[in-house]
Amino acid sequence: MSTGRLALLDAAEELVARRGIHGVSAREVVTAAGQRNNSAIAYHFGSWHGLLDAVWSRHAPHVNAQRAALTDAAHLDGSPALERLVYAYVHPLVTEIARGRPSYWARFNEQWLATAPLVFLAVPQPGAVQADYYPSDESLTVLASLLETIAQCLDLPEADARRRVGLTVRFVIGSFASWERAHEAGDATDLSTFESEIVELACAMLRVPGGDSAPSSRPR
Repeated sequence: MSTGRLALLDAAEELVARRGIHGVSAREVVTAAGQRNNSAIAYHFGSWHGLLDAVWSRHAPHVNAQRAALTDAAHLDGSPALERLVYAYVHPLVTEIARGRPSYWARFNEQWLATAPLVFLAVPQPGAVQADYYPSDESLTVLASLLETIAQCLDLPEADARRRVGLTVRFVIGSFASWERAHEAGDATDLSTFESEIVELACAMLRVPGGDSAPSSRPR
């Protein structure tokens, strides 16, 4: 990979992670990357969308391969336990965060989720409500399949289960995005310890009974 292309990827990932997909201009990425040619993104990636795809492709293959392996292992003994499926979702994310110096990957995902519908367990069909950006390749397929499997494990109606998974994913991503910020500031807890806590909390969130089971407990 050329130095210029790598610099653009680094700049785009960090700026989007900090300010959001709509909070950064192509010109700002070019400047942050130390490039003088304002057409550098078009030259290296074809378009802004192509640049985002390239950022995604820096991480997705590692994450997807590990998620697929952990998901397959969880099914070896029959119906997988919820904890193993949640771990298959969380641990590859943690592994990728640990590779960063510093990591912006959770924050990049957090910004992407900010534009996505609450229930995003599958890439929507054309014309459906969707995020402002979806990767052009098949990198979300493994994730979508795993999230659907998690939803099927819940003792909830299908629509409620899918919504619960969407909420839990936002909790997980937001938590690790906060960890990245704390780590950058030199004030983060041990990542492995943090991971264990997040997995436990995510499982607890997924297992909470449906909203109609205790209507009298709702605040008025």
